Amino acid sequence: PSELPSYLLNGSPLGSGSIGISDPDLDSAAGAAQAIQRAKAIFYLSRNAYVRSLFDHFVGEEYSGSGGTFQSFVEVSIKDSVFPEIVVIDTFYTRFNEAIVRISPASDEFELGFTVGKSYKIFLDKYRMEYEWGGATEFEDQSEMRIGFFDTVDSQDDVSIYQHGDQIEVVRMENEQEIEFPQLRYNYKEFEEGKQQYFKYGLWVHFVSQLVEEIAVESRKRNERIKKAGEVYESHTLLNQGVASNILSFEVLGISLKEGKLNLELNIELLDTH
Repeated sequence: PSELPSYLLNGSPLGSGSIGISDPDLDSAAGAAQAIQRAKAIFYLSRNAYVRSLFDHFVGEEYSGSGGTFQSFVEVSIKDSVFPEIVVIDTFYTRFNEAIVRISPASDEFELGFTVGKSYKIFLDKYRMEYEWGGATEFEDQSEMRIGFFDTVDSQDDVSIYQHGDQIEVVRMENEQEIEFPQLRYNYKEFEEGKQQYFKYGLWVHFVSQLVEEIAVESRKRNERIKKAGEVYESHTLLNQGVASNILSFEVLGISLKEGKLNLELNIELLDTH
């Protein structure tokens, strides 16, 4: 199994910066470049993200409340041309050539750089469908992170994660070209000596999926308007709808990997509501 930085095993504080993780099986230079770009994307997104979410809840009366369908969608986004100065403070490589990079603001003054002709667009999306019939629950998830840096040379990095129950598939696009993702499980050491854990497709896709999930939950808690439509669709089906729209900042306080699950501790600050 691969070694991991101690801060990913024991949930140590990450500080005021951000983290980025490359795909497995890249050469060290390409992995570092990809991880730095992803860390910057998370850092820029964390400063002033626009979050919108909505859900529909269909309840079948014929099941007397024991069944229904729940759909939800959340999008976290930023479009800007403000480039805060950052420095790389730590780079670690797993045995699978995943670069794990931590970045930090260059100074406490949080200097901002405006560059004519340069911009970025960063999106985190999650669509979820849950079914519950007769006490059994199934779900389907689609999570995406789309990173675009636009300069004299454009750079785009899109990751789509599809999950149905315990099954997961990943598709990645780089500058409009689909990149084949090895369908492998990668094993890493646990904090507890002698144990190991497995993550299919490596670490980054699990970070992305968990991050958008945590932000979605918090956004809905802070500002959600629920409409009980009471409308009938087809045969005896009622509909509740909810919507939330916020501007927020977040900080990843800590990450812990345990028993094949990535856990995040976030500090989320609500800046505005719409």
